[in-house]
Amino acid sequence: MAYVSADTRREQLIEAAVRVIAREGADRATTRKIAEEAKAPLASLHYCFQNKENLLLAVFTQLSGEMPVEADPPVGENMSVGQIMEQRTTRAMQWIVENPLRARAMIEVTLWAERYDPELSVTFYEGFFKSSEADLRKAETALSDEELHSLMRVGISIVDGLSLQMLTNGDKERALRDTATACAMLKAFLGESERDTD
Repeated sequence: MAYVSADTRREQLIEAAVRVIAREGADRATTRKIAEEAKAPLASLHYCFQNKENLLLAVFTQLSGEMPVEADPPVGENMSVGQIMEQRTTRAMQWIVENPLRARAMIEVTLWAERYDPELSVTFYEGFFKSSEADLRKAETALSDEELHSLMRVGISIVDGLSLQMLTNGDKERALRDTATACAMLKAFLGESERDTD
């Protein structure tokens, strides 16, 4: 058997875990099933991650790092809060539409953390929240901190809800249309409707 470095084995195990979690759920994704999926010895999984919890955390870290939540192009000086929210929400949903298996695994791991380690699930959302705040603070806004934070939570809720709908019904085109509708609603709420910006 050819030698496999620890870094390569970690990547193989994370990718195998994504597939098993998406297929069977985080609770049923045993270390044995994940090792078999990776065609790796079970001992190598325990060597790389020590336990299932560490592996699931590595899965979430990998997937959340892949999701492009930052505005693209980068937030400019003249962008409004609504435009930034629209870019972030649209980019996140495009990634989900293009990577449904990975999106399902991310949701499964988040729900697993909420059941078994609620503090960990809170930290999952804090990462998205902080990156949203960093972008939104670049826009000139009359929103108070409380209003801005509420808007960010609503934005995350839109992505969560549309993700679950898309994974349930499989209609990727509808998910993107609904994303555009949600963004238009946010911009209208902020007084940034298309009629106002023309």
